[in-house]
Amino acid sequence: MPSAPMTPAHERDHLDRAASAFEAQPAAVRDRWTRALDHVDNARVYDAFLEFNELLKTPGLDPVTKTHAQLQAVRCLRDAPVERVKTELALIEPHDAYQTIVLDYRLGWLMRHRLASLTAALQYFDRVREEARRLGTRPWEIAALLQKSATLMAQGAWEQSIEVCMRVYNLSRRNGLVEYIPKALMNKGYALVQLGKQQQGEEQLQKAYELACRNELAPEQGIALHMLAQVYHHDFKFFGLALEYYEQARAVFDEVPIWPSVVERIDEDMASAQSELAELDLAKILGPIPIARLRQEYLTSLVNGFVGIPGIDNRTQLGNRIGLTRQAIHRNINS
Repeated sequence: MPSAPMTPAHERDHLDRAASAFEAQPAAVRDRWTRALDHVDNARVYDAFLEFNELLKTPGLDPVTKTHAQLQAVRCLRDAPVERVKTELALIEPHDAYQTIVLDYRLGWLMRHRLASLTAALQYFDRVREEARRLGTRPWEIAALLQKSATLMAQGAWEQSIEVCMRVYNLSRRNGLVEYIPKALMNKGYALVQLGKQQQGEEQLQKAYELACRNELAPEQGIALHMLAQVYHHDFKFFGLALEYYEQARAVFDEVPIWPSVVERIDEDMASAQSELAELDLAKILGPIPIARLRQEYLTSLVNGFVGIPGIDNRTQLGNRIGLTRQAIHRNINS
C-alpha cells in the first residue's frame, strides 16, 4: 500500500509531547532537534537520522528526552535493512504509557510492512488502539485502526477491514481529524474491489481523491491516485488508464515531500504496467471481432473511463488522449 504523509497527526501529537521535554535542554540540543524535524518534513530522512543520532550522543541527556528522540530516529529507518531497524528498536526503553504506545506502533509497523508477520502486527495495533483510547489520544487510536484495516486486507479479511475503515471514518469526523478520512475511504474502496464490488470500490476511491482535493491534502491526493492506478493495473487490467493515474500520482509527489520508497514504488509499478501493455496480444484475445465494432466499443469505453481522470478537464485533452490510445491499440492489432 502506498505510504502516509511525512508527519501525520499522530506523529505531530508525539512531537508536541516531546517539545515539553526538549524545552529544558540547552539551546544546541533544541536546535539539533529542530533541524532533524525539518529534515523529516522535507523527506530528507537519512539527514534526519544523522541529526537524531548526534543528538543522542549529547552528554547528560535525560532518559525521557532520549527516548523521544529514539522514537523519532527509528521512524527514519523505515526503509533501512530490517536487522538495523530491529537493533534500534531493541535499544528503546519507554518511560511512560504514551512512549509505550509509540514504540508498540513502531513494532506493529515493522511486523506488518517489513516482516509480514500479520498476526503479531494485529496484536500490536490492537494494543496501541486500546491504550491510546484509555489515554484519550485520538490520533494514535485512529492511526492504529487504519493500520489494522490494512493488515486485515493483507490477510484477505476484506469485510472485517471495511468495518474497521468505517470506525476510522466516524472517529475522524467526530474528532476533526480530516486527513485520515481519505485513507479510510481508500482502504474501503480497495476492499470492495477485492470482494467483486468493482463499481462501489471505484466510487470510494474517487471519493477519497475528491475529498483530499477539497481539503488541500496534497500527499493524500497522490496516495489515492496511486491506489486507483494499482486497481486499474492489477484488478481491472486496464493498463492505459492505470498509466494515466500512475503519471498523475508521480506528478503530485514531485511537488510534495514524501518517503523516497513511495516514489520508487510508483516508478516500479509504471514500468510493470508498460511492460504488460507491450506484451499484450490483443489480436489473439479479441479473435474474430470485426474491427469496426471493436473501434466503436473501445471508443465508448474510453470516453467513459477517461472522463474522471484528474488533468483531463476539456474535450481537446480528452480527444488527444483517446487518439493516442487508439493509435496504440491499432498498432497492436495490425502487428
